[in-house]
Amino acid sequence: MTLQALREKVADDDVFFGIMRDWAAQHRHGAATSAQFIALAEEKSGLDLDAFFRAWLYQPDKPTAW
Repeated sequence: MTLQALREKVADDDVFFGIMRDWAAQHRHGAATSAQFIALAEEKSGLDLDAFFRAWLYQPDKPTAW
């Protein structure tokens, strides 16, 4: 659900799938952190996604809107 919400937040499939491709390529043979994913998503989208990821990843309840 978080990734679909990110896709809608970014509002550009080319950007969203670019994030996904870059993430997979950069971490193909290793581990990574949520903070690294957030940084990549912000870099590629040009958006400040701090509040978005705080709601989707670090709150106990699922967001009702985004």
